[in-house]
Amino acid sequence: MKHFTIASLFIVFAAIGIVFNCGRSIASGIREGGRTYDIGICTDKGMVNPVNEDTCGMFAVGRDVVCAVCDGVGGAAAGSTASRTAFMALKEYFEDNGLGSGIVGMHESLAAAFAFADRKVRTVAASDSLLNGMATTCLVSVIRNDTLYYCHAGDCRLYVGGPSGLKQMTEDDSYINMLLADGEITEREARRHPLRMAIINAVGSKSNELYVNFCTKGIPVRDDIYCLMCSDGLYEELSERRICRVVKRNIDKDGDSIARELVRSANRAGGWDNISAIVIRGVN
Repeated sequence: MKHFTIASLFIVFAAIGIVFNCGRSIASGIREGGRTYDIGICTDKGMVNPVNEDTCGMFAVGRDVVCAVCDGVGGAAAGSTASRTAFMALKEYFEDNGLGSGIVGMHESLAAAFAFADRKVRTVAASDSLLNGMATTCLVSVIRNDTLYYCHAGDCRLYVGGPSGLKQMTEDDSYINMLLADGEITEREARRHPLRMAIINAVGSKSNELYVNFCTKGIPVRDDIYCLMCSDGLYEELSERRICRVVKRNIDKDGDSIARELVRSANRAGGWDNISAIVIRGVN
């Protein structure tokens, strides 16, 4: 359970491939502007929680492809409502306003979309006392011209993997990261800290003013590397080394198969939280 802590080969034009809490969604062979991408999506409630509070999926905005992972905060109905509301708000904003031109324009559009989602989640939470305090983390990637751009709020992660291993591209907005940055705890202590899953930034939270972390440059989308977007239910169960092993064993399969195997491995390792994974690769 996540906690929130105050710390001061198909052509897709406008199709949506949302995954809520219904297992998996196949999205292999996505073609954008004549370029083909292999995108696999899988989500699962895990082995312990009765409800999947994650929402993840993809949709097209013009010639761009947008992928998102949202991990709800608030428990059961509240968490799933928060993540679903944020996902749909992002889609609504991008479909109405586009994604801007150039990296500066894209950043402005992403910031505005996150702000729109933040207001939507707050409004829905205020309408029902059972949803009071709900919020959601959010990681968004945009594929444009064979390049992936990303931004996030919270602790969903983006990794880039290849022959040399796995590299984490995002930095968690978490209480533990704040303690590590201040030198108050060690990496070893962080792995066992009782508040290791507490976050300090989320969409719709009443406890903080939302801030969005943007990439400074894009990541090339190629067939010899892969991008992995995931909720904490995956990386809390699987180390980077184990993630690499799972991908390597399934590297000749499509992205959907790789995403499913990652989620299955996380469930076999314990599955203490909801688990979501989106695998993105280029196709020759």
